[in-house]
Amino acid sequence: MRTPENIIELSKNKLSTNSLIIDNVDKKAYLSALSLAKYIAITCDSTSMISEAALTGKPIYVADIPAKKNDHRIKKFRELFMKLNIIKKLDNKLETWHYEILDETSRIARKIKNQLT
Repeated sequence: MRTPENIIELSKNKLSTNSLIIDNVDKKAYLSALSLAKYIAITCDSTSMISEAALTGKPIYVADIPAKKNDHRIKKFRELFMKLNIIKKLDNKLETWHYEILDETSRIARKIKNQLT
C-alpha cells in the first residue's frame, strides 16, 4: 500500500520471469504467494510484510527503495532481522539459508501460561 507505483512498475519490468508481483491488496493472493514461493522479496518499507514472511522460514530478501522520510523504527527492525539471519538485502544472487521461524503468538502464550501456573 505504501510502495510507490514507480517501484512496483520497475519490479514488474525487472522481475517478470519466474516471479509474481502482487501489486494490489489481496490477502488471499498474498498468503498464497508466501506459501508457494521459494524466495520472498519485499520492499524495505513494510515491517508487516517482513514479519508475515518470517513465519514461512523461507529466504527473505529486502529491496531498498528511496525512503519518503527517515524512519528509525523501521531501520532498527530491519537491522534486528538481519542480525537474526531472517532477511538479507536483495542483490543479484539468490541463495537459500535457514533461520528459526518466528512464532511469537505461541512463544508469548507459553510465557503467559507459565506465569499463571
